[in-house]
Amino acid sequence: MKEAMHHMENIVAGHLDAWNAPAGPDRTQLIASLYAPDVFVGEPQEAMRGHDGMEQAIARLQAQLPRTRITRSGPIQVAQDMVTYRWSLGAEDGPAVAAGRDVLIVGGGKVTRLYVVIDAS
Repeated sequence: MKEAMHHMENIVAGHLDAWNAPAGPDRTQLIASLYAPDVFVGEPQEAMRGHDGMEQAIARLQAQLPRTRITRSGPIQVAQDMVTYRWSLGAEDGPAVAAGRDVLIVGGGKVTRLYVVIDAS
């Protein structure tokens, strides 16, 4: 049980690292190592697939809200192959500009599905 939780914590940490990483080979490598090749990315306004879809989702967020970071703001909760946690988005030393919850489905050691839920303002 502890080993499974530790694995999910590592996946969440890597996921947040990928979403906070600038464009380039490091982010590309993080995406390839964390997400299944056909990963589904479900956001409120759009759904994408694959590593290219993940890259597009991250790039779009960083372009819309430059100089912000996503940080985990609540405990990690695990049920079988699902992991979820609350997050906030904002400048490192400023207030959050958005908050929500990620739901990740993990299979074969990689994220196969990501659902992004944004809290209403």
